[in-house]
Amino acid sequence: MTGINVRVVSDTGEFDSLSEVWDSLLNGMSEDSMIYLTHEWLSTWWKYFNEGRKLNILLIEKTGQVIGIVPLMTTEYRMGLMKVHILETIGATNCNYIALTLPENREEVTAAFITYLEKDLNESKHVLRFSFVPEDSNILEILMRDVPESSKRLVFQEKLQTLAPYVPLPESWDEYFNSLSGNRRWSLRRTLKDLRKEHSVDFQKCTADDLESQLHKFFNLHQARWRSVNVKGIFSDSRMKEFYLDIAKQFLEKGWLHFSFLNVDDEMVSGEYGFIYANKLYAATIARDIRYSRYGVGHLHHMFLLEEAIINHLREFDFLKGDEPYKFYWTKSSRKYLQVVIMGKGPCARFQINWLNIFLRLHGLRQYSLKDIYYLYLLRRKERGEKKRMGLQPAGSAGSGRGGK
Repeated sequence: MTGINVRVVSDTGEFDSLSEVWDSLLNGMSEDSMIYLTHEWLSTWWKYFNEGRKLNILLIEKTGQVIGIVPLMTTEYRMGLMKVHILETIGATNCNYIALTLPENREEVTAAFITYLEKDLNESKHVLRFSFVPEDSNILEILMRDVPESSKRLVFQEKLQTLAPYVPLPESWDEYFNSLSGNRRWSLRRTLKDLRKEHSVDFQKCTADDLESQLHKFFNLHQARWRSVNVKGIFSDSRMKEFYLDIAKQFLEKGWLHFSFLNVDDEMVSGEYGFIYANKLYAATIARDIRYSRYGVGHLHHMFLLEEAIINHLREFDFLKGDEPYKFYWTKSSRKYLQVVIMGKGPCARFQINWLNIFLRLHGLRQYSLKDIYYLYLLRRKERGEKKRMGLQPAGSAGSGRGGK
């Protein structure tokens, strides 16, 4: 590839200085443009969660001009005497479209990336893992085609990780609402009517003036929900609270934040921390007050959100990763999210990939106590029963995860 060069950025200062070229690539992307690839999201995530990790951002340059960016980091995973160094995407918590590049440069950028991997993964013994990659990722399509066919030095494995339900939004609210079953329409109208009989009900969006106070209410509501099932929530980590607040302030200025809540008698009973980007509404993190579960306040909140999104002519409501049953209350559509593992080819490479998957699964469980694992198991079993009653197909061996939900 004449004139193509791959340069590694490992310095935080240089990462911060890339915002202008980063934005120029992101703004020129089409289908793969995603808020989780913005410089704001990735650099802020790195600010709070860089401990034990090293930047490994790849800049693919052609005749001195950056035509692609793969925002990677190296993480050491250790259990006892065993350790593995994984190349993975920075801040890939909900969705991962892998790289920034213009459509006309995808083939060149991906080819340069594969060439880099052939050298790095064999020399450094790193392993590449991409998590939560949507099946419609253009870069993934090229990797799936070219690595098995053209590379003699790499082993490639992709597998289903979870589902990501979404709602393609029609022209009018009536059209969408009437597409729901008669029982669901009746249930939503009845519970809203019953709630309004006994309480004042108010759907609101957060503003700059009340952002911080409402976020702290949201954190407390989210934590209370997880304590009710005897599991630590994500906001038990103070860094996560700081990250959410920091990114909310930045996204609010950009017009990307969509933080809404349902108040009952002036008290938050449902909150949804989400984003609007590329004409889509993303539902990133939810919190519900279990004291109002008989009213289905979460469903009522989503009803208001979907109606607002349709009125504002958004094209999609994306529930993001996880096949939790409440998401399929609103849609039958979902994307497959895949995990991709690439490593240097050796005599036992396939065995090593299978061992790696087991190792990483066990490593992920270390963050939980035995008590947490037990109660998470009960929760997942309950979800499986609910999905079975709804007639939903299981998402393979993938779990919906506690993550940001």
